[in-house]
Amino acid sequence: MPEKLKLTKRSVENAEIRPKRYRINDTDQPGFCLFVYPTGRKKFAVRYVTAEGKNSDQILGEYPSLLPEKARDMAAKVRADVRSDKKDPGAERKATRKKGVEKRERTFKRLGELYLAHEERRSGKRLSTLQKARYQVEAKIVPGLGHRIVSEVDHTDIMEFLLEVQAEAAKRSGGTGAGAANDARKYLLQLFKHAHFLKWIELDPMQHIEKFPEKPRTRRASDEELRALWTRWDAKATGGDPRAVSGALALQFMALTLQRGEEVASMRWEEIDWKRKVWTLPEGRKKEGREAVVPLSSQAVAVLEAALEMNGDHEGPFAGRDGDGTLKRNSLTQVFRRDCEVLGIENLTPHDLRRTGRTAITDPERIGMEPHVGELVLNHATGSGLQRTYDLNAYLPDKRRALEAWGRLVERIAAGEEATEEAASNVVRFPA
Repeated sequence: MPEKLKLTKRSVENAEIRPKRYRINDTDQPGFCLFVYPTGRKKFAVRYVTAEGKNSDQILGEYPSLLPEKARDMAAKVRADVRSDKKDPGAERKATRKKGVEKRERTFKRLGELYLAHEERRSGKRLSTLQKARYQVEAKIVPGLGHRIVSEVDHTDIMEFLLEVQAEAAKRSGGTGAGAANDARKYLLQLFKHAHFLKWIELDPMQHIEKFPEKPRTRRASDEELRALWTRWDAKATGGDPRAVSGALALQFMALTLQRGEEVASMRWEEIDWKRKVWTLPEGRKKEGREAVVPLSSQAVAVLEAALEMNGDHEGPFAGRDGDGTLKRNSLTQVFRRDCEVLGIENLTPHDLRRTGRTAITDPERIGMEPHVGELVLNHATGSGLQRTYDLNAYLPDKRRALEAWGRLVERIAAGEEATEEAASNVVRFPA
């Protein structure tokens, strides 16, 4: 049975230390007590009965920081509050602690995990879209904000982060970095929207953060740059290192077909029709959300045949770093960036190769085809919405002529021959 005596400074001082914790109940104030610990510590507490009829103890403080007279008054107030307001101080304290723990766990890293899982569960999301979201969240946002508690990040924090993203991208690419900052902004908007959905935040700090002004890129690879890149890729493709071979062949194939990096990197063998010499991208892997048929030039087929010798037993032509799966878009970009650094080529991106080829296809002094054919090669939508609804042609002959001519032009550039001579034999005129 607990001991009973009036708790005073003297009685508390004289309370003996025992091998186990024990309680001394106060004789004046019901529920008021002292816990004496084997370590010598002495703490005042109050016992009360919860609404469920259970006994519960609340620690009031430690002696001598808290003296008996003050502790007794605190005990009386706790019991009065419980009787009048039906409060449970212990439960409230636990709820407060739980809320604090939950808040500390609500970081950007955790939010990113929940957001990506949510996006993957949603139907209709393209694989390429999910891959880009994962890359932006895990490789860009989490490294910069991952440890921060979401509800504590404000407008200023976000602007500082985006400016850092912009500065880093500008230093890396030689451009303004606005595109990279806007990509990060786009996914921060999605993350905060999801945080609001989860009731982690009440106000969205992204409300007044505008897009960074972007100037349309006009960068194209010159013949000298394309020749230097092609020579390097040829050397790497025959060098024997499987990882280097996949990256080099993927970049050559991307340059020849003028398709997006993420589409090339993750292509599958089953998408290739060797007999018809076409590559069919399912709508789930296309940014435009519709199936695309890409004619393969003889040069593109040669690249695939080289990939077949090394990666024929893999999912696709361009195997990932460890030989499993396919290349990641980011890996392809990094390979291209390193190649440019070695060659001293500045401010050129893999996507600029699409612009280079598209310009050559409609350049009267190069290939000289009609503008709409260049758009078809890039799989851009052409014509009005009504036209696209009723005209479902793939225009394969036109695209094939353009890509065959582009393949021959690249071949001549890589060989150091006069590329302008190719134009005359490749010009295809259409009736007015």
